[in-house]
Amino acid sequence: MNVRIGIITTLNTNIGDDFIRTGLCKVLEAVYKGRAVEFIPINKHEPCTVYGAYHPVRLAGLAKHLPRGKERARKLIEACLATPAFSRFEHCDAIVQSGAPVIWPGCHGCEWAEPLWHQVVGRLHKRIPVLNLAAGSAFSWERQPEAITDPADAAYLRAIHGYCRLTTARDSLTQLLFRSLGCDVPLIPCSALLAAGGAIGPERSSGDLILINYMPGGGHYDFDQRIDGQVWRETVQTLIASLGKRHKLAFLCHNKKEHRIALELAEGLPCFLPKSVPEYFEMAAQAKFGIFNRMHASVALAGMGIPSVAIGTDTRLLMVKRLGLPFFPVKEASVQALESTVESLLLRRGEEEERLLALREETWQSYLRQVAPALGLQ
Repeated sequence: MNVRIGIITTLNTNIGDDFIRTGLCKVLEAVYKGRAVEFIPINKHEPCTVYGAYHPVRLAGLAKHLPRGKERARKLIEACLATPAFSRFEHCDAIVQSGAPVIWPGCHGCEWAEPLWHQVVGRLHKRIPVLNLAAGSAFSWERQPEAITDPADAAYLRAIHGYCRLTTARDSLTQLLFRSLGCDVPLIPCSALLAAGGAIGPERSSGDLILINYMPGGGHYDFDQRIDGQVWRETVQTLIASLGKRHKLAFLCHNKKEHRIALELAEGLPCFLPKSVPEYFEMAAQAKFGIFNRMHASVALAGMGIPSVAIGTDTRLLMVKRLGLPFFPVKEASVQALESTVESLLLRRGEEEERLLALREETWQSYLRQVAPALGLQ
């Protein structure tokens, strides 16, 4: 008998989300032990796709074309036309929220809170197991909270935690903030660590490249930290010039914008833009080290035993810290600090590879131990 699992995820936006989902799908297929598993992915940024293509609530998607009042119109259509009993999750055997930040300032107002969590999951959770796996945080690195103080955020987070039989945190701040709400959640590395290997791509690397992922300003957002994007750009250019005297370098890009910018910075260096998860790992197999602004580049390559240093602007850095890998807030990422970190880790490359592969196996076992009983399979 086939198993149907609804997946709340992000589609066609960031390959990092694909790594998270790939790792979780491997875990879910393993806990169902040979039964055919059908995944039903729903793009949380288009929450009305939880209904069939011809359901009237899908008209909410047209609101984005309005000259003004888009958000208000979308919410009004969703409230008037949503019929949760006809959702695509209705006959699933389980529903899984697949990774990504779950806690950030104002998270209660996310576009999927009402149409997905409250209207659909909130109704189904009493008869269908719901899991929130690899949940993360996204706060300014310089202003990390110790508790959730916004009452609306607190109510939302308690509600979604209450809908789930299991929530796992991928970083220590997420665990701390759920605890501040009276919700205890286990801390397990991000499931992107499990994405490589098997049918997806090589189990480990065999190459000699140092791969670089560059984002303007060092991350997704500035978070009002007064980050000087030009300083970071110059840091990367200087680092490339220095490391390039001793190592082979290449850019690893996650989208077309990054690829275009890398071509400007590259000075003749190869610039790779993988179009799929298998292609990404085939490319990554040529690497011995990474210098990354994308946190999921660090996590995914760690699953192949490839060490890296991550540079970012927010608490997503903590998921890299959880792996025992070096990281820097972008303001602290000097050429000297980065170059020293790279050379130090390369000196113990073999030892670090074995540590990371052992961590991947430990993470795999941790997910199996948590997920199977939550689904009633043990």
